[in-house]
Amino acid sequence: MDTAVDPRTLRWINRPALYTVDEDSVLLETTPHTGFHSLTFNEICANGLVLEPMTGFSFSARMRYHFEGPENECGIFLQENAGHWMKGGIQDRRENLKLSCMVYDNGYGDEALREIGSAVKEMSLRVLYWNGNVRFQYSFGGEQYSDMRWMHFADSSVAVTPGIFACSPGSDVFDCRFTDLCLQKI
Repeated sequence: MDTAVDPRTLRWINRPALYTVDEDSVLLETTPHTGFHSLTFNEICANGLVLEPMTGFSFSARMRYHFEGPENECGIFLQENAGHWMKGGIQDRRENLKLSCMVYDNGYGDEALREIGSAVKEMSLRVLYWNGNVRFQYSFGGEQYSDMRWMHFADSSVAVTPGIFACSPGSDVFDCRFTDLCLQKI
């Protein structure tokens, strides 16, 4: 059974200047020149919140976003360490929104993309992690999820840190609201 996550209990990574957090939502304005691209920046400098590391779980969140410029993105992620992570979310690719799932492993990465059109303004995402495996899913309505990607991510006993993120690689910013954060341990 899914348990609602109170965002006030989560830990910030790169806290933005403007945000509000209450018992069931996070609203933040991204910081300019932030990103989640270790292949380019060799660091994660997105605005976000993380849970504690764990080994078997399902974590989901709903995002409402209003992108203001290209390459802006928001989503959910898993991180074993700075050199090994996976993210899934929505990216603004020059007014063409893409559902994206990227895995990065110590200098190597690949990305799966799916065009979703420019009219989509909210999305639910879910990531399942068990025995070192990952299943990334998306939903337009928050009820029925479809698979985006399956992969083996880590050794079966490795705990990973799940979280939410939003970033603006350029000089612009955008507002993003995360709601319906749910966790189920498996």
